[in-house]
Amino acid sequence: MLVADTSAWIEYLRGTGSPTHLALRDAVNSETVTLLEPVKAELLVGARSNVELAELRRLLDGLDIALIHPRDDFDAAVDIHLRCGAVGVTPRGLIDCLIAAVTQRCGLPLLHADSDLAAIAAVVGIEEVL
Repeated sequence: MLVADTSAWIEYLRGTGSPTHLALRDAVNSETVTLLEPVKAELLVGARSNVELAELRRLLDGLDIALIHPRDDFDAAVDIHLRCGAVGVTPRGLIDCLIAAVTQRCGLPLLHADSDLAAIAAVVGIEEVL
């Protein structure tokens, strides 16, 4: 099992042929991907039409989902943000810290194509795919 960040899903949906796209394609095909609630929200708000929105929902609704534990995950996201800042890493947004917090709680590796998440993962010790 793995967690795929929004950046990995964008690679997948665009069919870029990148290592991230291919790794996510394999995970989707083998049903070994876990979808995080904030990633699902980011993907759905990026739909450019109602048809695309419906297609995304069909794809995403068939996946395992990791729900947010509001008290624990938001507190952990703040802690991650502070830990990063203490070593000179400045996450651009709390959503990346939230994704990292839920990924860490789930104990799964993270697939992404995002330099900010790479820096966060290095600080907090999240295993990365690829």
